[in-house]
Amino acid sequence: MELKLLKCPGCGANFPLPAPNGIVVCEYCRAVVSASGAPVWPMPESPEDDPPFAPDRPRVTVAGTRYVLLGRLGRGDGSDVFLARRDGRITEMVVLKVVRALSDADLVAREYDVLEALHRLDTQGAEHFTRLLPQPVARGEVKDPVGVSRAAAVYRWQSGFQHSLTDVREAYPDGVDPRAAVWMWKRLLEVLGFVHRSGYIHGAVLPPHVLVHPRDHGVMLVGWSSAVTFDGDRGRLPSTSASHRAFYPAAEWRGVAPGPTTDLIMAARTIAWVLGGDPATGSTPTSVPPPLADLLRRLCDEDPHPFTGDAWRSKELVDAAARESFGPPKFIPFTLPGWR
Repeated sequence: MELKLLKCPGCGANFPLPAPNGIVVCEYCRAVVSASGAPVWPMPESPEDDPPFAPDRPRVTVAGTRYVLLGRLGRGDGSDVFLARRDGRITEMVVLKVVRALSDADLVAREYDVLEALHRLDTQGAEHFTRLLPQPVARGEVKDPVGVSRAAAVYRWQSGFQHSLTDVREAYPDGVDPRAAVWMWKRLLEVLGFVHRSGYIHGAVLPPHVLVHPRDHGVMLVGWSSAVTFDGDRGRLPSTSASHRAFYPAAEWRGVAPGPTTDLIMAARTIAWVLGGDPATGSTPTSVPPPLADLLRRLCDEDPHPFTGDAWRSKELVDAAARESFGPPKFIPFTLPGWR
């Protein structure tokens, strides 16, 4: 029985039909073998490794994996956030979060633990809503340029979510179109509805922590270092942002334990601010239709708050106010400078 060689022993590619002399040359790696599989002369050497990506860029190692830093995405109250990619042939884009103060290492650990817990959920809506939260990849320590180790966390890069509401307000200093603010508010309330039903309070629903996808009208919620569970044994928030004091309910500064209502008030104040208004009072420019402006003032007011922390009920009220203001829902394109 005659044996026919069907696969190249060098690279595994399919072989062409053998020549009359029984010699076969692989069209891919150029290995030269006999039809029975015996090498006629040595196989080509393995190709050299690819040249390093962006050799001039700094590199850091987290949990045994090396990453190339591509640029800074943001600078928070206690951490720096970078865009990076895994330094290897099989790569992926990631977000690297590094604390500045060594004493804040516990906040990075808290954020990572909370997000891991949320991603383990299999409750209704988890498959959809966890895609709108940072996706943990690894955590560990990185060394800064002077050799000091700092706590760091790596999250998967979510394409399209490049701009925070802080960036949106900078692009629209007089405030966004109220119709755009409606979808931002509704998407934010949907995410908060899932988070609250999962037993968590975000605790820092602030403009830099709300990322928007302009084309798809999506919202992603980041900045989870203040998150807590509301299991009846909660105290004050683990951390607050002094530069965003007006966005917090006054009760937070009095030491009152946070609840879902805390997130809803902060969400409403964030939307009032991105409309060009005052987050502390919920007042908005005259360009905002009265039904929407009145609802914002009500939801920014914490004492008494009429909806006891129900994000889904709040979303229904936003729907009703938007319909009264603009008629039936329709898609309104939203653009940001430099976004593609």
